[in-house]
Amino acid sequence: MTNKLPSKWSWRPLNEVVGPPQYGLSYSVDPNGNLPIIGMKDIADGRVAKNDWSRVSIDESEKDKYRLNEGDLILNRTNSPALVGKLAIWDHADAAVFASYLVRYPAITSMALPRFTVAALSTSRSQQQIDRLITRAISQANINPTAFYNDVEIAVPPVREQARIVSVLDTISRLVEQVESLISAKHRRFDAVRINLIEAFQSSSRAGNFWASTEFGEIAEELKQRNAAGHGPDRVMGVIKGEGLVPMRAHVMASDLRRYLIVPPRAIAYNPMRLNIGSIAASPYDEDVLVSPDYVVFRARKGRADPDFLRFLIGTKRWRDHLITVGSGSVRTRIYFDGLAEMVLRVPDVREQKRIGQMLAAMEEDLKTTIEVASALRTQKRGLMQKLLTGEWRLGEKFE
Repeated sequence: MTNKLPSKWSWRPLNEVVGPPQYGLSYSVDPNGNLPIIGMKDIADGRVAKNDWSRVSIDESEKDKYRLNEGDLILNRTNSPALVGKLAIWDHADAAVFASYLVRYPAITSMALPRFTVAALSTSRSQQQIDRLITRAISQANINPTAFYNDVEIAVPPVREQARIVSVLDTISRLVEQVESLISAKHRRFDAVRINLIEAFQSSSRAGNFWASTEFGEIAEELKQRNAAGHGPDRVMGVIKGEGLVPMRAHVMASDLRRYLIVPPRAIAYNPMRLNIGSIAASPYDEDVLVSPDYVVFRARKGRADPDFLRFLIGTKRWRDHLITVGSGSVRTRIYFDGLAEMVLRVPDVREQKRIGQMLAAMEEDLKTTIEVASALRTQKRGLMQKLLTGEWRLGEKFE
């Protein structure tokens, strides 16, 4: 290797830091089986997540042969191109075996700590080595476990320095996990509050329900303004489920944008062919943007609805039930604004709508901020790994 390493560090092939590969078991899942079996779905971020593991019935004679031991390195040898080559360390006390499309390599802890090994294999240099070993078909990819064992190398420092590196990386990993748990809790809280503030009042039987029964067309209005101002391609957006209203790539938009629809700030746009799978979003932009002339655009009627309250109605049970009715349950049914306008909902007066909209919007913004914190921590962790696992940054004994 030409990459210069610090003193006492050395490039080592995996066959010096882990034992030889062993293929897993090909057993049918048995909910009443005597042992859990670990599969690709259980591998995430270099560890085996404590999921609801599948189970198998395995003979006692084979149990010890395939039982995972603490520190085993697990490789996903065949799967989709995005998943093949994924790695994890077994660090659970549970007795478990592993599936046939996984391979395990026993740890040699005198050379490399298991947590260090899996972290070192996550660096960009190691991932490039692994990627070169993957053979790809149309929907399937494979990696030769023996070639992985013999041809992939990692930079290995003394074991004490490995322990310091692992300690720092584990600390930031725990912090990421804590923030991700907080995100899950905030998601649950948001959903519960929305149900309590909006969905529960859709029932006429709720005690003290003063919300008036209203057709959607009375609180929302369709917008059909075209791009007469001549906005350019930089304003063209599309709705991506889970992402919202995002810029479109140039090759999928028309050369003439004059027929494109204007989406003002806080207005809502959707693709009528994909509405019933959730492809709808409100504009977060401070200026007018454009969407395809095939889209539908609407906004809250002034004096009748609050824009935030209106967008939080989207996705409620009443909304989903109406889409099933008007669209007959077909994935490709077109649902235009006329189909939405006849939906009957219960809504409070505008002042109450504003209070509810402001509360949910504040919770949504808080959730968004927490998600951004988690993303920043993951980026920081990746950068830290690159520095520490290549020896560019060193950790002294004070980190022990």
